[in-house]
Amino acid sequence: MPQPVATVSSPCRLSFTLIDLTGGSGRKNGMASMVVENPCFVCRVEPSAEMAVEDGPGLGEYRDIILAYLMKLRAALGGGAVRVRVERPIPTHSGFGSKTNTLLSVGKAYAAVHGMATPTDRLAEVAGRAGTSGGTVNLIDTGGFLVDGGHATPPGFAQAPNAYLLPSRYAGPGRRPPILIAKPFPDWPLLMILPDGEHIHGQAELDFFRDTLPIPAEESHRTAHMVLMRLAPAVAEQDYGAFCNALNAITFESHFKRRQIELQNDRLQHVVAHARDNGIDAIGMSSMGPVCFSVTQDPGRATAWLDGLIGRGIVRRYWFTRVANRPATVDVHTLSEA
Repeated sequence: MPQPVATVSSPCRLSFTLIDLTGGSGRKNGMASMVVENPCFVCRVEPSAEMAVEDGPGLGEYRDIILAYLMKLRAALGGGAVRVRVERPIPTHSGFGSKTNTLLSVGKAYAAVHGMATPTDRLAEVAGRAGTSGGTVNLIDTGGFLVDGGHATPPGFAQAPNAYLLPSRYAGPGRRPPILIAKPFPDWPLLMILPDGEHIHGQAELDFFRDTLPIPAEESHRTAHMVLMRLAPAVAEQDYGAFCNALNAITFESHFKRRQIELQNDRLQHVVAHARDNGIDAIGMSSMGPVCFSVTQDPGRATAWLDGLIGRGIVRRYWFTRVANRPATVDVHTLSEA
């Protein structure tokens, strides 16, 4: 009897910055973000006699996380057991939104195998995601460039903001933040850079949020202006120079992003500090890093500099990619039993 098989291909999220980390406006968080073609998460899901996640390179701790999520999906949505094979995992704790992307992608494949039209909001709720940003949870359905409106602050926020300004892992499930701006990104190559930086997550990330937030209200206002009146219009008008100015302003002038970069090690800080002197027009660090993204009109000079940094142990690798102006794709086909 034919068996349905679902394959999901989901581009990975890059974060320019969180926007409002004060909460005084009645809303918190919000993010400017986009998704890229490389890395791209790919998994295959098919019916099975029991729930299973195949071991594979680069999967690590996510094997158990995916398996636990499958159990939750079955309890919440119904359906049968499946086997998951991750064909292209995402580098973890690197700034790609790996956990949210992985779980939502697996959830979409699980729903597809069972013929369920399950909205992403529900998959995120079961996964316990979307409590901080609306990046991955929206971009998986839109692709391109996106600015979301974050979450309304709950009662009691003013008395204990640190209890609500939390990383995604600790924020828990939340209502999917509304999309304020969604635009295709111009066809500019992105030069991705992975410095030999720190993979900041778990308790270290939580401690950073508690020590740093809330930020001064005027700094949230400045960041909001950078995003809404500089970055987003540059993307909409495909203005390369304005985009570079906006990205550099976020990286070098915005309060929270500066603090995130300061938490990183000397090697990553060296890359960010010297990029614009070596053929790179603008550079950003996604989330807590260590992955950085940049644009250049002099790729020969930029890559020669990066090759030298690889030789010195400052950079691990670099690659070119483009923004994925597409949502995640779900391909369902059938395999006859052998």
